[in-house]
Amino acid sequence: MARRPARPRSASRQPGAALLLVVASIAVITALTLDLAYNTRVSVQLAANARDELRAEYLARSGANLSRLVLHFQQQLDGGSTPGRAGGGAIPGLNLGIRLWELVPLDASTLSFLGGAAPGAQADSEFASFGAFDGNFSAKVEDEDRKINVRQLDGIRPFHWAQAARLAELIQDPRWDFLFDRDDANGLRVARKELFAYLKDWIDEDETGSTFTASPYQPFEPNYGDENGLYDRLPERYKAKNAPFDSVDELYLVAGISDPFMAAFGERLTVYPDLSATINVNTDDSRELLLNAVVMGGGVVQPVMADPAFVDKLRQALVLARPFPFLAVTPVQFAQVLQGLGVKVAPEYAAAANTGVSSAFGQRSSTFRIRATGTVGDVKRTVDQVVTFDRRALGLQQDLGRVLHFHEE
Repeated sequence: MARRPARPRSASRQPGAALLLVVASIAVITALTLDLAYNTRVSVQLAANARDELRAEYLARSGANLSRLVLHFQQQLDGGSTPGRAGGGAIPGLNLGIRLWELVPLDASTLSFLGGAAPGAQADSEFASFGAFDGNFSAKVEDEDRKINVRQLDGIRPFHWAQAARLAELIQDPRWDFLFDRDDANGLRVARKELFAYLKDWIDEDETGSTFTASPYQPFEPNYGDENGLYDRLPERYKAKNAPFDSVDELYLVAGISDPFMAAFGERLTVYPDLSATINVNTDDSRELLLNAVVMGGGVVQPVMADPAFVDKLRQALVLARPFPFLAVTPVQFAQVLQGLGVKVAPEYAAAANTGVSSAFGQRSSTFRIRATGTVGDVKRTVDQVVTFDRRALGLQQDLGRVLHFHEE
């Protein structure tokens, strides 16, 4: 019987080697394809995020511009009865107290009132339709003239004492003692009265230190020391600016101002109104009402003010003092209401001729802070602006005002 010739070994291994080569090639191609697909997906998502960031940014700017437009009409209402302001949009002699920025919804829903909503857009939808994309914006306006203007600590009477008295009342509560009885991160311990002096020394023009006296006529006196001595002891030494603050964040450079301090009082402080800006007495904020009452009472918390129900009584009395809800209260009327509640008011606040002269109070505001947020998908962008319509607006009072501060997040 003939024997079958044996096959060469190399021939028997060729199919296995080819299969292995094919499998390896498929694995490599699969890995490259997956990597390419992943990188492509990441690139597409990055492009989409960049697109949404740009849309959100301009939606936030739209919210800020809408707020400035509302404030423009606010100034037209106030112009007829605001001393020293050009305009005349309001009826002369009519003391309007309408706060448009609190009445008009400063968000994308306002477009429905202006006829700007896209056809078929749902009124109750979370996002409005803007052309080919959906998004939203909202804005909030804050009255800077109602806050404690730290800039005026280097002003003239009566503004420097009025602001110092309001700040003193704000921080005098014993629960804030922990802010002043321990060393900060730089090893500095600053008492309450020292803080007032350091704030004033930061913005005044001289190199001499000051002492806070709390006197209504001369709240600060020179102590003939070096105002920079405290800063010379820091690891990174610097000097007091001797110029006005540019932003609220600059307060952190002043000795005694820390993160806990700003967390407690930062929302009550401002540096943006003018040196001659009056404190607007028309406010619904309980703390601001009490601060204004303390100043008009001579800077002292009188026994009647210690009543927990005092602020509620003051608010109700102010409502009754207005003939109509949309009218504002003048500083003299505010003082008269305090007198009716048993508060002993300093004489300079009860005379109409002293408003803005011997009195630091007024009934109109001209500097505002706008915080606008634009949202597209999961992306948010925020624009923070401070706008003024006072004499620093340089002819822009009748337009959208002058931007003093701009920050974008």
